[in-house]
Amino acid sequence: MAAQLAASSDATTSDHWHRGPARRAAPGTAQGESETRATAALRQLLAGGVVVIRPQTVDRYGRNVAEVVCSGRNVNLELVKSGAAYVYRQYLAGCDQGAYLSAEREAEMWRRGVWRSGTNEQRPWDFRKSR
Repeated sequence: MAAQLAASSDATTSDHWHRGPARRAAPGTAQGESETRATAALRQLLAGGVVVIRPQTVDRYGRNVAEVVCSGRNVNLELVKSGAAYVYRQYLAGCDQGAYLSAEREAEMWRRGVWRSGTNEQRPWDFRKSR
């Protein structure tokens, strides 16, 4: 995902999966159900496909920030579209910023995933700051 698999996500199997222009819904199981849904969405998008990782930069912890493409589909962008990830604006340089921001606005407008009505989702970076 373009952003340390940030559309990320604080990763399913390893921490590098959560950095990208898209940030998965939750930093880990500490945020519960949204993490479970984001992990399931990521697994489905990666199932049986050929994965290509397009490095973008390195974050302040030395982790790669990358766009992930699986069988021709931008996984980061798909996670944002489905509401399974937030756009991590800090890492959008080098990516199609318009596509990511538009996908997030649309997910919010249609209340997909983390944007569902009645949820009190906290963005992963805010969650980490509060700990």
